[in-house]
Amino acid sequence: MLKRQLYIQLISNCIIPILGFWLWNWSLYFILLFYILDILSSEIVHFLKVRKIKEIQETGLIAIPTRTYSIVSIMFLFLIILEINTGMILYHPTIDIKVEIWAFLSYVEMGIPQGIVLLPLIAMMTYTSYKVDFIVPKAYLYIQEKQSWKNHLKERFVLLSFCIILTLFAVSFNLKEWIVLVVILVFTTGYNYLQGIERISTYNNR
Repeated sequence: MLKRQLYIQLISNCIIPILGFWLWNWSLYFILLFYILDILSSEIVHFLKVRKIKEIQETGLIAIPTRTYSIVSIMFLFLIILEINTGMILYHPTIDIKVEIWAFLSYVEMGIPQGIVLLPLIAMMTYTSYKVDFIVPKAYLYIQEKQSWKNHLKERFVLLSFCIILTLFAVSFNLKEWIVLVVILVFTTGYNYLQGIERISTYNNR
C-alpha cells in the first residue's frame, strides 16, 4: 500500500513538467518555479513535523538547539533558491527573472490566472501529504527530532550540490533545455524513490 502510494506520487511529480515542457511549451525556468514552490512547501512541512514530534515526545535538543538547526535549514533554503535563479541567469543571460515570475503567476489556464489557484492548491496538497505520510502512520511516535533535522539538512545539502553541479555542466557544455529537464527529473525521481523506500522500511521495522 505504501509502495503504491510512493509510485503514484513519483509518477504524478513527473507528469506536470513533462506535459508542460513538451505539450504546453513551458520554459525551463517556468518549470523550475514549480520546484521552488515545492521546496518552500517542503520546508514548511518539515517545521510542522518537528513541532508535532516535540509536542508528542516532549523532547528537546541538548547539544545543538532546535534554533540552530532552523537557522541552518533556512540558510540552505535561501542558497538553493539563489542558486536556481543565478544558474538560470548564467544559463540564459538574457532572461528577465521578474518578467518570468509574473508570467508564471499570471499564466491563464481555463480562463483563470494560475497565481489565483496555484498557491492555495499547493498549500492543500502539501498539507494532505503531511497528513498521509506523517500523521496517519503516526511517524511522530518513532522518528526522533534530532534525526529528523539531520535527514532534512542532508537532503538540502544534496539538493544544493546537485543544483551547483548541474549549473556548471549546463553552462559549460551549453546543454539544451530538454536535456537539463531530463536530468532534473531523473535525479529528483531517483532521490525521492530512495527516500521513500527508506521511510517505508523504517515504518515496517519500527
